[in-house]
Amino acid sequence: MKVLITGISGFAGSHLAEYIIEHHKDVELFGAQKRESSFENLAHIKNKIILVECDIQKRAQVEDVVRKILPDTIFHLAAQSYAHSSWEDPQATLSTNIMGQCNLLESIRSIQNYKPVIVIACSSEEYGFVNENEIPIRETNDLRPRSPYALSKVAQDLSGYQYYYTYGMKIIRMRAFNHTGFRRSAVFGISGFAKKIAEIEKGLREPKIEVRDLSAVRDFSDVRDIVRGYWKAGELKNFGDVYNVCSGKGITIEDMLDTLIKLSQVKNIEKVKDPHGTRPNDGGVIIGDNSKFTQASGWKSEIDFLKKTLPDMLDWWRKKI
Repeated sequence: MKVLITGISGFAGSHLAEYIIEHHKDVELFGAQKRESSFENLAHIKNKIILVECDIQKRAQVEDVVRKILPDTIFHLAAQSYAHSSWEDPQATLSTNIMGQCNLLESIRSIQNYKPVIVIACSSEEYGFVNENEIPIRETNDLRPRSPYALSKVAQDLSGYQYYYTYGMKIIRMRAFNHTGFRRSAVFGISGFAKKIAEIEKGLREPKIEVRDLSAVRDFSDVRDIVRGYWKAGELKNFGDVYNVCSGKGITIEDMLDTLIKLSQVKNIEKVKDPHGTRPNDGGVIIGDNSKFTQASGWKSEIDFLKKTLPDMLDWWRKKI
């Protein structure tokens, strides 16, 4: 069985590669990534992956990769995944995420009698503003994107459905809710907190952490649970369908930060107000309903976020700094 992961050197991509290598020995694993990307996340497993250069925004490159490999399953994870960056450069986010996926789907469609399974990594950000009576969020909820990034994921999601409906392509769409873990970039809030605590422990910064709105409630999972869900999605036959992949539980940003502080070797860490203020997506409650995916695949969240994910993340930063 041939499997291709786009964006393999990224956060989720590297964890999915690890999962496949460990649990599915019969898979021939290919990874597509831009030449200028760092392969640090793959250093320990690089010899078990066939890496190919591919810029998702260059149709010719994408088609060349697909035609040469003809993978049985494709996990499309390549994307600009940081919502804040999408405010600063919306064109780059929209181009990478929307046109990149279009290049992939059109490349597949151009090959006669070729019907791989395609799992598209979508996002809970698509739901955007959610009313209290819509919690927990089901797949049938309205999509109200609140950022250019969220808009790009709506486009990826719905274009996936359109290619299934129009061309009969074997597409499964996965709306992943918040997930994190070791190797997550520090630009993402929780990992950023962990990095700062590791720096504080080593005397590299004052025992202070700048915070925004800590009251926000989010549905967080360990990335290892999420990528296991992606694999399960690739085994489904309900093509064209969409699934939430999430823990189904809410936790405040403050509880996550307090847990990291309790794990710290420094106990007098102070929380101070971020001088940059809040962001448009701060606050509110976002909790998903994972029952549809659980019933379809047998998947369930297994890793305890507070007891396992956060300690693993902090330990990773301690070793890295």
